[in-house]
Amino acid sequence: MTAKRRKKKTPFSYIYIAFVLGVSMLLSAWIIMSVNELLALARPDYEVIVEIPEGASHGDVAKILKKSDVIDHKMLFAMFASVTKRGATYPPGEYKINSNMDYRAMLRRLTSKKGALNTVKVTVPEGYEVSQIAELLAEKGVCDRDAFEDAVANTDFNYAFLEDLPLGKSNRLEGYLFPDTYEFYKNDDPSRVIKKFLDNFNVKFNDEMKERTRELGMSLHELVTFASIVEREATAKDRENISSVFHNRLKNKTYPYLESCATIQYVLGKRKAVISIADTKIDNKYNTYKYKGLPPGPISNPGLDAIEASLYPNDTDYLFFALQEDGTHKFSKTYEEHLKTPKLNP
Repeated sequence: MTAKRRKKKTPFSYIYIAFVLGVSMLLSAWIIMSVNELLALARPDYEVIVEIPEGASHGDVAKILKKSDVIDHKMLFAMFASVTKRGATYPPGEYKINSNMDYRAMLRRLTSKKGALNTVKVTVPEGYEVSQIAELLAEKGVCDRDAFEDAVANTDFNYAFLEDLPLGKSNRLEGYLFPDTYEFYKNDDPSRVIKKFLDNFNVKFNDEMKERTRELGMSLHELVTFASIVEREATAKDRENISSVFHNRLKNKTYPYLESCATIQYVLGKRKAVISIADTKIDNKYNTYKYKGLPPGPISNPGLDAIEASLYPNDTDYLFFALQEDGTHKFSKTYEEHLKTPKLNP
């Protein structure tokens, strides 16, 4: 008997084999990818805050997570959630999610009523210094005081108005932590907290203000420094007059010193009801009794009213003002007139 002749493989057979191998490879790659995605293997480590609306479905949550860049494949997440959390609901709220959390951990947090972040409202008064803001935030449980001050000094925030401010100084962001009422997360990251302040400043100090600053021949940093002094010296009734005195001083060759008691208090690091003659002689660049013009930087964080008064002072010839016992100020055009005015400070 003769052996049966082997059939030759047709081109179709090779195509079929190649197809099977290709599908197998793609399937293997998809399985590896899916496992990596499910277990969050090799993902970078960072945190985001996601907001889950009322009545969100698995698909809605998958889209939110994808947009926040904590997952890569929203369909895979939705499928996994549908299988493992069938019938589960997502309590509305804001959640802190880490990119290296696996799907199960994410779902555990997002479907837990205790997973949503606790928030607290904090009102930062106009004229507060960075150190006072740090203490207030610590009292409210927003973030650690030392961690906040370290972030102020050493975190490089990407804003044009901060470009020329070198890292390393504890008062580096003085003037730019805009006073307002905020809603913060408790035990939050200090850098994210600071960014809220800076975002607010970036919005409030608008293009019209920037143009007016240029008209005055000042840099933005000089204007904020100026406004911080007005904030600490003035009352609601006399901001524009106080501003006019300092603007006039900056242009006056006879009286080029601002002589602001508030700058002395900043040097001393405490509030004194009455500044002494000795205090005015302290050798410090922030001492505007000893050094001409503006100090190196802001002495507080001014509010919108102080900034606007600094941009649009009253048109006066005042060169002097004196604090009275009732909290008001008396204004004078000449030194002789100023000498006759009762005053609390030198």
